[in-house]
Amino acid sequence: MRHHKSASVKRCPSCKFLIGLWATFFLFLLLFTSNAIADDPPPARLNPDGSIEISITSYTREETPRQNVAADITVVTRDEIEKIPAQNVAEVLRFIPGVYVEFNGGLGSQATASIQGSSFSAAPEVAVYQDGVPLNMLANPVTNLSYIPISSVERIEVYKGSASSAWGTAMGGVINIITREPDPTKPFGGTLQSSYGSFDTFRDSGSLSGTDGRFGYFVSFDYDQSNGFAPRTSFQQDAVYAKFNYSVGESGRLNFVVNHDEGRNEDPSALLTHLYDFWEDFHNNRTYERLLYETSLSNNVIYSIEGRHQEFGLIDDHLFDLKPKQNAWDYGEELYGISSRLSYELKDRNHFVLGFDGDWGNYAYSLYDRDYATGNWAMYANDTVIVGAFSLIGGVRFDNNIDFGSEVSPMGGAVYHLPWYDALIRAQVARGFAAPPPGLIHDPTVGNKDLKAETAVNFQLGGEIHPIKALKLEVNLFDVDVDNFINFDQTAFKWNNIDKVRRQGLEARMSADIPVGPSSKFGLSFGSTFIDVQNTETGDTVKDVPRQILDISGSFSTKQFTQSITGSFIDNNSSFPETRDQIFVFDYLARLKLPSPGKSLSPSIFFSVHNITNAPYLYREVFPQPGRWFEGGLRCEF
Repeated sequence: MRHHKSASVKRCPSCKFLIGLWATFFLFLLLFTSNAIADDPPPARLNPDGSIEISITSYTREETPRQNVAADITVVTRDEIEKIPAQNVAEVLRFIPGVYVEFNGGLGSQATASIQGSSFSAAPEVAVYQDGVPLNMLANPVTNLSYIPISSVERIEVYKGSASSAWGTAMGGVINIITREPDPTKPFGGTLQSSYGSFDTFRDSGSLSGTDGRFGYFVSFDYDQSNGFAPRTSFQQDAVYAKFNYSVGESGRLNFVVNHDEGRNEDPSALLTHLYDFWEDFHNNRTYERLLYETSLSNNVIYSIEGRHQEFGLIDDHLFDLKPKQNAWDYGEELYGISSRLSYELKDRNHFVLGFDGDWGNYAYSLYDRDYATGNWAMYANDTVIVGAFSLIGGVRFDNNIDFGSEVSPMGGAVYHLPWYDALIRAQVARGFAAPPPGLIHDPTVGNKDLKAETAVNFQLGGEIHPIKALKLEVNLFDVDVDNFINFDQTAFKWNNIDKVRRQGLEARMSADIPVGPSSKFGLSFGSTFIDVQNTETGDTVKDVPRQILDISGSFSTKQFTQSITGSFIDNNSSFPETRDQIFVFDYLARLKLPSPGKSLSPSIFFSVHNITNAPYLYREVFPQPGRWFEGGLRCEF
């Protein structure tokens, strides 16, 4: 795990109070001006390929046109995912500007994400959701992104910066995974895919989808296994996902989702320290269910209510060469939740959302002497008002937690649509918090019952422009001051709120989709992120936070053939002498459609090369990475 170290420094508390007060006032100002008339509302914006920009759910918890979003949010669509040689969410997130994914090894290893330099250490700051279900563990709020397959994913929305005004404990951002819906065009269809690769890597997946009258369904399965690229790195993963829709009346919908995944992966990191004679074997399982009902109460009002349940378990066994395995620890949790949301919309004028979230659960850790309960309820509201070329947004959320008390998270932002080149400027200020992990509160040895939530004020300023139809340029600046940063207090020998840090940076991205014929096009994307995290007392740069991340991709596609190349470059700003970084690692993917044996079948073959140049990238010796490896397979749609 990465640890950010920083010294304490005094700051003016009234400054952040005034910022929060202003953002809260801004929300109520929007409410009273909600009838303002948008003389010329901004037109729908287009992507470089000419398609209409997708609406975003993560900003207000309701679908919001991208042009009315003041925050820095990146959306990866299913079409874009299909062009990446990726099998899970962790592998997709590697190519998003501002996002760093840390892999504790190669294929199947644990992978966690940081956004704009957010902390990996004591209180992880990034929240992960799928189907509105929080995936972060209760005792230690992280999510292993390698265990989330992409077969059921429609798109991934990454909200960068404080998202607490809508989501609660999400000071560093939110990764919101939107799953696929039943196919409305036919009663039965699906896909089957199978591949084989280096290290005896097998991957099989499939899905069924369709709609018949009022009933719709989507079901998918995944099975992955590999011997691993090095000794003691084998893994196996299984996942089953199902979604069912039923239309109620003229405007209602019942939606039921169930997900189950489980697996195991070996981790040689303890052995590689040369301090221990064992390696670890982790067993992971998760099951969640969600039932949602939503309906239109009128032409302008939509109401939804949902209930959810989740169980998660993790076991760590120590394996030895010459003696039987030993159980190190096991962990289990269960969570129940409910959410309710009411939205009011006047098209091209105003969109108001009022919501409630509640989650209550318990967790058990074999190294603790008893089980612990958790609980959090929250109310939130946000409003978007369009006045001419401006989109004005305000929001606020109140969270009450049984472990650390309450937090208020206000947000205010604006988007100005320029009259040329489909350009816009956006700005946002938001207060966020990261809940102290219950594991650090209740740990019998080094826990601290007085731990407070980490808090931050996040400033964002950005813009985008389309100089020509096929080209899109984006830039975003961010500045974050974090208070009550949790670090280990060596003097008191316990976790404590003893540090302050400041994160600043810049993201830039260029993307283009260029037609080169009646049925073919060339795509190109280049993104860069620069991050500086400082000790606010000494001004020293905090080590082991990636300082520079570059990503590049190119693709060429026709009706029958698609090929793409993606690459990433990371300057880890490492404190470890063995680090070998600041080199590009490229992956290649090719897909070819085969002649169809029937009207309803569409077979294709694919081939990928990972780490084409066999780059010797390494961050830490205990997190070895694979060199060049190959994979190929067959896919059939019906």
